[in-house]
Amino acid sequence: MAPTTLSQLAALVVAVSSFGFSSAAPQKSFGPTIESARQNGLQIFNSIHDAMREFGSALHHNGMSLYPGVVPKGVLLYHGTHTTQIPEGFEWLAFEIEHAEGFSGLGLGGPGRNHSDGKPPPGPPPPGMAMQDSHRPPRHDRPRGEGHLHIYQAVRPLNVLYIDGMAAGKTDMGTVDTQDILLVGNRSQTSWDEWERADRLCTLAQQWKIDGFIRMEPGFEIIYCDFTDGLRLVSAYQRPSMEKPGSENAGIRGFEWARAASQRYNDIGSSRVILDYSSMVSAFFYPINLTNPDPKRPELPRLLGASSEEMDVVREHVAESVARSISHLQRPIDWQGVSDMIVTRYVKRLPFIVQTDSIDIIKAEVNGLLNIYIDYAETDENFAGARERCAKFFFQPVEPRTSEDKLIYAAFEKTTSTICSALFEVRKLVIENTDADESVTMQSSKHIISELMESLSWSNWKECGVCKADEVCFIAMWPMGNVEDHYNPSCLNHTTFAESRHNYWRSSNGFPHKPPPQKMICADGQTCEQVEEDLGNEEL
Repeated sequence: MAPTTLSQLAALVVAVSSFGFSSAAPQKSFGPTIESARQNGLQIFNSIHDAMREFGSALHHNGMSLYPGVVPKGVLLYHGTHTTQIPEGFEWLAFEIEHAEGFSGLGLGGPGRNHSDGKPPPGPPPPGMAMQDSHRPPRHDRPRGEGHLHIYQAVRPLNVLYIDGMAAGKTDMGTVDTQDILLVGNRSQTSWDEWERADRLCTLAQQWKIDGFIRMEPGFEIIYCDFTDGLRLVSAYQRPSMEKPGSENAGIRGFEWARAASQRYNDIGSSRVILDYSSMVSAFFYPINLTNPDPKRPELPRLLGASSEEMDVVREHVAESVARSISHLQRPIDWQGVSDMIVTRYVKRLPFIVQTDSIDIIKAEVNGLLNIYIDYAETDENFAGARERCAKFFFQPVEPRTSEDKLIYAAFEKTTSTICSALFEVRKLVIENTDADESVTMQSSKHIISELMESLSWSNWKECGVCKADEVCFIAMWPMGNVEDHYNPSCLNHTTFAESRHNYWRSSNGFPHKPPPQKMICADGQTCEQVEEDLGNEEL
């Protein structure tokens, strides 16, 4: 690991000693449990594997976890607005140029105090999407496009709290549950009320002595609470008017915004954010009711069933975790690195088993994956020792120190145990049961691995592969994306992308437009049109 990265990691925060959550008021008997971490192990694993990665966070868009982190000194951040003035109070910063340009090109800023009526615009619409009347931005009496792009540089490490999932998505699907219900305790807030949401979050930031909150839409952003502290204005250049000859094609501009977001599908890049995984706090750690009241989307967790008292306890846990994270100088465990080792071990070989029509290939793959754990001199029944070694193999370098580390360990061990159990079951079929019908054995084995893959729900299996230069691998990222873009991301060119593509996301007023007809298969044998109709008719 490079020395720079090590020094940045050392600037993070990990407490050596554990602390008891049972003392957190108001419910002394309520707290995080190893049992809950195991029960939600696959979801915790995915949260960590997807953290600060656009693609997986878009697929698992209802985040339930929060991570203290640091934006290192020197990182460049971008802000689109209608003025050259530094914002007074909180505002929005983007990690990608095209993201901020989307605001500056409209002659608007993100939601903040430097707007004429003190209310925020909702952000720029994607190509072909008109804003709803109730959310139109204020007028500024200037031509469309004559805004400004600010470039800021961090002059010190910036302490932030990363909210996972598609936390900047203004939907009623659960994307803002962690902010509205858990962090600020406002269940009546509408998904579009960004001004009040940011104001309340920055009140928390002041109490917790952090600089802001990282969230994701098409690109990662920071709700930054005080532009006069921690930032240096590098430049504030006026943008060309979109109404003048030679201005950028709007369709290409939106397409390149999506491409910029897609370049962060697997990493934020250049260690621009360092997360303290050992101080992670997740609703998945707790015995909370996370059931989605929408029966058609059981895979999307919600906080609607959690009590206010439970949320108070989790919020206090976040406060304690943040305080420990910014006051200690000890390297956290790189749990995302551990998840990468596990995923890369299995991510190609599991679908290979499902897709092959050769029993010999299945035998070879299963033996290739499991032999490292098997001592053929052992005589224990049902490979009990090998199964345990398989489940714990990737955790040998790990030494849990914090209470959160122990919860994550339990969640990861549940994930690897699930994988190993399925593989040993297949091994029993194809290696040990030599008298069985080969065709039946092969189909049973493929069924076991298919169910395993469905349970794991790794985002890697949705990736498009390599797209052409005039295409982008596109997954639905609020406010962009159709139903099929969520279930079956694909390579889209700028012409296809510029068409109306936003019927996947739902807000309090339903879909922004009437969805166009779709024919692709999205889930459970249904066409995307059927899935889309089900989603649109279901009310939360």
